[in-house]
Amino acid sequence: MTLKHLIDNIFLLMDEDIQIKKVSEKKISETKKTISWILAVIGIVIILSQAIPLLVSYAQGQIQLSKQNSMKDPLPESYKQYIQNEFAYYDPGKSYFENLSKTAEGLQYQGLFSYDPTTKTTKEIVVNKEYKKNMYLSISEAGIEKVRITPNVESSEEKVYDQYLKYGLAHFKGTPLPGDGGNSFIYGHSAVESFFKSHSNLPETIFTRLENVDIGDTVEIYRDDQVLKYIVRNKKIVSADDLSILQTQSDKETVTLMTCWPLGAGIKRLVVVAERI
Repeated sequence: MTLKHLIDNIFLLMDEDIQIKKVSEKKISETKKTISWILAVIGIVIILSQAIPLLVSYAQGQIQLSKQNSMKDPLPESYKQYIQNEFAYYDPGKSYFENLSKTAEGLQYQGLFSYDPTTKTTKEIVVNKEYKKNMYLSISEAGIEKVRITPNVESSEEKVYDQYLKYGLAHFKGTPLPGDGGNSFIYGHSAVESFFKSHSNLPETIFTRLENVDIGDTVEIYRDDQVLKYIVRNKKIVSADDLSILQTQSDKETVTLMTCWPLGAGIKRLVVVAERI
């Protein structure tokens, strides 16, 4: 081998070594970039895992605050004042409820039975006037969600039942409780559209939504650890002196829901009857 060949080989080896180093440096650089991206993604995931629950909690807090604020104003008495100012009258149905209470006192349930669809047997109708635990009512199709029902409300005096209706609905004392057979009677206030559209979360006037209930809708009543389910069978307008809506109509277990009609006025009554399923 000549000296020239030897020198050429040396330079060739040096070139190969340089190329190997360049390839290695490129691979190292690419590896560093990949690791950086992986670390960045991991960092973002960690940040989001901490931030998302906080954002959800904040959003839920704002929604709850908004609901609370909408319920603070107006106060319960303000709806009456609104009606008086805008329409020059307010009809709470005082005499009607007095007559309903007298009718309830005269209802006889002894020896009467209702069919219980959950046990597929008949059971004697019970009127438990001592029950005190709040119940809750939902009709999802109408936008009514877990509204409080105060049981066994003395309904002959406006000043008594009104103090419960500002929190939701009232169960008419003297009628069976939901789940005890017969016909449970539950009522609540409604409001004229001009009031309700800006106060739709006010429990006092939640039965304004009763107008939106249709035949076939599901009514759910939460009592103790039970969820009692009903299907709407009838919807009607009755006169303000119709007292028959309290009565048990058949051997079916039912719940009758009532509010004023036209909404917020009290000239007649909007009645929805649902059968337990």
